[in-house]
Amino acid sequence: MDDVEEKDLIIASDIFKAMTKTLKTFKAYLPNNPIYQKFAAELLEKFNSFFDINDTLPLAVEQFSLLFNGKEVFHNEERTDNIALMLFVDNIRELCFYKGITLDELISFVEVFKAVSEKQNLEDDIVTLLWEKNIEHISYSVSEGFIEEGLPLDNDLFMGEGGDERTPLGATYIDIVMAPSVLDFKVDPVNDSEMDALQLEMQRLEGDSLLSEAGELFLELMATEKDIEGFRELARNIGKVIDITVDKNSIEKAAEIIGRLRAISETESTSEHRKIIDNVIDGAGSKDNIKKLFAGDKKPGSVQAYLLLLNKNAIRPLLDLLGEIDDRKGRRDLCNILSAIGKQAIEEFESGIYDDRWYLVRNTLMILGIIKEPAAIKYIEGALHHPELRVRKEAVKALESIGSEAVKVPLMTALKDNDAVVRTSALKALRKFGDKKLFEIVKERVLGSDLKERPFTEKKELFEALAETGREMAFPILSEFFRKKGLFRRAEPEELRACAAYGLGILGTKESITLLEKGLYAKEEFVRDVCKKALVKAGVK
Repeated sequence: MDDVEEKDLIIASDIFKAMTKTLKTFKAYLPNNPIYQKFAAELLEKFNSFFDINDTLPLAVEQFSLLFNGKEVFHNEERTDNIALMLFVDNIRELCFYKGITLDELISFVEVFKAVSEKQNLEDDIVTLLWEKNIEHISYSVSEGFIEEGLPLDNDLFMGEGGDERTPLGATYIDIVMAPSVLDFKVDPVNDSEMDALQLEMQRLEGDSLLSEAGELFLELMATEKDIEGFRELARNIGKVIDITVDKNSIEKAAEIIGRLRAISETESTSEHRKIIDNVIDGAGSKDNIKKLFAGDKKPGSVQAYLLLLNKNAIRPLLDLLGEIDDRKGRRDLCNILSAIGKQAIEEFESGIYDDRWYLVRNTLMILGIIKEPAAIKYIEGALHHPELRVRKEAVKALESIGSEAVKVPLMTALKDNDAVVRTSALKALRKFGDKKLFEIVKERVLGSDLKERPFTEKKELFEALAETGREMAFPILSEFFRKKGLFRRAEPEELRACAAYGLGILGTKESITLLEKGLYAKEEFVRDVCKKALVKAGVK
């Protein structure tokens, strides 16, 4: 790494450390407070230091990380005030800051995360809020998410996908209120049944108010109660309040209570107190409560906030639900939530891997690939023998995403798959390790009698892997194929010469470059084109 790149990474890392501190400050102080202003100004200074050298700061968004030029500049596995996680859960996969960003724009940007973390408006996600802010010097891109083939897509789980009436874009409050259809009305007297319904609604609102007050009281008492039995009784009552609140469809209130329970848990000094709170949160993630979250119309932001606060016991019922949902956005959101709460509980995903529904197995593999936890490898390798091709493809992708040395053995197994796409994907993943054992396997396949049966993409990958893993040992084989000497079978000579050229380009030695330069005058146009590309790859313009 050169000095300039290293300096860029250090400054970028400092920017997001400062941004996290700024977010916490914004939550604690009003905008007119000098401390608020001080942190905002210091954040702008750090951005300006970066833009003294660069014009843009492009970032890839992962579950717990932000990457600049493929290098991690921010990492945080906490669930609160986590900029990367908030972006990831709302499907933002790329974020870019541009030179010229102003103090007001930065304040607006951080205020978006403040609003989301404080759940000021649970109907709005980060994408919506950023769109409303329309910040000139910040751009972002959103992933389309998880899509399965062969499943019905007409039933929407979350609001906003379809079926709900929306105000036309550009219509204002005045436009709607002053519309003739609104103004043309008459007032009818309230009948007895309507009056009864109004009284029932008033009683319900009074009950909600009393329930909220009781919840507040129990939480306040828990924060100061030291007697373990008294603490346990208060926690039991809070659990009942959460269940009733979910029954009443006040999901945002239930999420707020769970969040406050977690805050109390962080301040408790004894493991017994923390265990009691954990049991309450376990109850909030029961199968019954989770079913209620997805019954009827719910605000997606409320549901998401609630689920992200749950413990690992919620994973299995959420996986069951994932197998039942038949709309793409619902599956995508659940996959993102499961990846956020599942990092420390990989074993809970075993049921999804061995489920009879291939699409649930595939989604479970996607989640494990996002989590990137090596502990998942033993579950993923079982899916390499699944009868459904799409599952096996996803298993290889998940292993490649984890990327540790431990994935080499299962990827070697995938090289024996009866599908060329699976074999090629596994080989591409294995090439990154440069393992000498792979050279012998690849060499055997390149010289095998079934080489002509393999598709071009697999042949190309084999020849490139041969060069990468064998280096000088690969040159005699590559040169023989490239020259068409007849030492090997002559089937598909043009394709084989082109594949050998790709391998020679990876070698980049003096001898291989000489061969490629001669190939520029080959009679086959395809071979000439590949030689040009290979020379560029070898650093020859």
